[in-house]
Amino acid sequence: MAVGHAEVIVIGGGTMGTAAGWALARMGREVIVLEQYEHVHAMGSHGGNTRIIRHAYAEGPDYVPLVLEADNLWQKLEQETGQILLTRTGALDISRIGGTHARSARASAEKHGIEFEWLPGSEVSRRWPVWRFDDEFEACFSPGAGFLKVAPALRAMASEMTRYGGRLRTNERVSSWSADEHGITVSTSAGDYSCERLIVAAGAWNGKLLAGLGLPLEVRRKPVLWFQVDDRDAFAPERFPVFMVQDGGHELYGLPITDDPGLKVGEHTGGDVVSPDTVERKIRPSDVTHAVGPFINAHLNGVRVNVADSSVCMYTVTPDEDFIIDRDPRDDRVIFAAGFSGHGFKFAPVIGQHLAALATDPTTQPYPDFAVARFQAAPA
Repeated sequence: MAVGHAEVIVIGGGTMGTAAGWALARMGREVIVLEQYEHVHAMGSHGGNTRIIRHAYAEGPDYVPLVLEADNLWQKLEQETGQILLTRTGALDISRIGGTHARSARASAEKHGIEFEWLPGSEVSRRWPVWRFDDEFEACFSPGAGFLKVAPALRAMASEMTRYGGRLRTNERVSSWSADEHGITVSTSAGDYSCERLIVAAGAWNGKLLAGLGLPLEVRRKPVLWFQVDDRDAFAPERFPVFMVQDGGHELYGLPITDDPGLKVGEHTGGDVVSPDTVERKIRPSDVTHAVGPFINAHLNGVRVNVADSSVCMYTVTPDEDFIIDRDPRDDRVIFAAGFSGHGFKFAPVIGQHLAALATDPTTQPYPDFAVARFQAAPA
């Protein structure tokens, strides 16, 4: 049964799909975004209330221009909607001496002229007394960083998309899509849609919807934990920067307390490989005892290893932990965004614009670092 048509259909109303729909609608393009759940939900990769945004980017200096552009776009979205989406707290990127994370953050800052301070661990503990580090650690502090509120950010993008004429269809699960000389058909639980261009941005479900491409995607279960604290004010945004800490083979992250039940801390590294449809969403004791609990006991004052709240989200990880954003090599009417590897949310507005350009402008080329060709076998 035919239920709708648009110039562009986006599969996935999560972070990147909503951003793409927003960008397309602002361009005056007819767009429908299809989401299998409610628009804002905890079943995919954007649960957890808050996400870090940082400019001294340890994942590589090539990301810095993108995150700076994204930061500007988040600010413009705030102005357009009257919503507060971004809170500046500064960021601490910390490593044991001999580690790579803090120094990689500093290298990105130096290359792009990002303001930062280079601190010994003892200075971190002096300036922010909730921390317990000695001079076996070093830190890059970047004052312009902070965090984004997930649900308001998603709703603001969707609100602007619909204001410009885009359509959001929720609780419609996509079962398949196909393309032929007549166009593209997307089959959902409500019926069939047709379109001229298709963007697949289905998060952890991309592996199924793009199975024919054989993308090297691994879905990992990622617990998110909030812990009880002795003094909430000590962990307020104006007193406690967001952080990434590399130590003992683990990378831990955390964000200050806003309206949360406690201090948010999670492990960026590791995670069981899972299927998105059967992932275990109940927290296990090992989710605390493996890395997060020992980290808190070693380095944070006034935090109890008592879980106040929890959720489980999913990372979809590529072998190099860089994104995959490209046209389908089998049919350039199909564009996909996948493998955001646990660090994509902050980039959503700029990725959305890029996806919209790939779908509507044949002269737009994918970012080379994110092209799917990097995973194709070299000729013998």
